[in-house]
Amino acid sequence: MPLHSTEAIVIGGHDLAEADRIVVFYAKAAGKVRAVAEGARRIRTRFGGNLQLFAEGRLVYFERPNKTLHKVNEFAVIRSHHTLREDLDRLVLASAAVEAVGAGVEEEEVSPEIYALLADGMDLLEGTARPALLMQGFLLHLIRLLGYLPEFSVCVGCRKGVTSGEEARLSPGQGGLVCSRCQVSILDTIPVSPPALGFLRGASASTLRVIERISIPPQTLREVSAILQDFLRHVLGRSLRSAEFLARL
Repeated sequence: MPLHSTEAIVIGGHDLAEADRIVVFYAKAAGKVRAVAEGARRIRTRFGGNLQLFAEGRLVYFERPNKTLHKVNEFAVIRSHHTLREDLDRLVLASAAVEAVGAGVEEEEVSPEIYALLADGMDLLEGTARPALLMQGFLLHLIRLLGYLPEFSVCVGCRKGVTSGEEARLSPGQGGLVCSRCQVSILDTIPVSPPALGFLRGASASTLRVIERISIPPQTLREVSAILQDFLRHVLGRSLRSAEFLARL
């Protein structure tokens, strides 16, 4: 069995048999990797508490050719992100982030950009004073990296600009902004206020570190969150399990 070593983040997992655990990683050089950590649930285990959700570290694993389930040899933690597991709001947001990544990529689909976004997102979620706002930036950039960045500048129907006084709507199915003239022919449109549209336009071209410093009213943040959940649902084909909790934050 070939041996591989890569930076990785724990994005999920579940128990197997009496003492083992299947761990899902998103790895910088290997994409989504599922691997068995044998004996991980024993009191005395060589993995210790290293395989916790959100932990980032150096993964060494044996590849089982032509299999989707590999074998963990070692996982050396670099950042444990324990704060994300101890604060309920941050736990929900971080869980949504790793769930969205896991659902959005195929097995062993490599994307260093998605890995960098996830690593930055986990780091910033630990310390930011605006975790819910940061999460919207994370989801917007993830949608972009998955190849579905919505069009927020011009109408996706007629390709004309939308004025500030015009009623604007967004269409997840069509991929973005819809002007008042084209709305009648598109069925899945959702309203968007000028402040929410302004945030989405600005955040699309900003880094997470810039986004977390943006100040927007709570009602605008809730609107942006609902919009991005609609777009993410279209991209993934289902809602996030944590969507209901996200709506409460």
